[in-house]
Amino acid sequence: MIKRLLISLVFFVAAGLCASAQDVLARILEVNMPDSLQASWVRTYHSPMLQENLVSSGTVFLKQQDVLRWETLEPVHSLTEFNGEQQRGRFRLPQEKDFDAQVLESEQITVILTPKRRDLKQMFSQIVAKADKKTYRVSSVLLKGFEGEWTRIDFK
Repeated sequence: MIKRLLISLVFFVAAGLCASAQDVLARILEVNMPDSLQASWVRTYHSPMLQENLVSSGTVFLKQQDVLRWETLEPVHSLTEFNGEQQRGRFRLPQEKDFDAQVLESEQITVILTPKRRDLKQMFSQIVAKADKKTYRVSSVLLKGFEGEWTRIDFK
């Protein structure tokens, strides 16, 4: 659940970047984080210990940036709901100071977030988000784990 929550928060991290990088992140945030958002997704999980990648799909709903509904439809139905007010005691929401951020621009915009907070470092080595250079819409988020493990979520 924490990994899923971080996906919705990935673009709040703009501290310490040059002005043009902050402008790019602000534009990505504006396009991808309106008051409410609905998207379909395909999640691919890779582990060197598995013969094949695990693939699942579903929908995500985000309302006012603190209410998240993550529904897996295939291969097995599951539902996770996160209300920021109810969950704050269990997990401190990541803030901009919790990551080092880098923005790269080529054919796509790539945002690389490296966690600084100890609990986040235990979950991810990096979070890499890709966005379309013309529309600023996020197309994928890669959650890099450790020892070759990763999860990629492609949005439609």
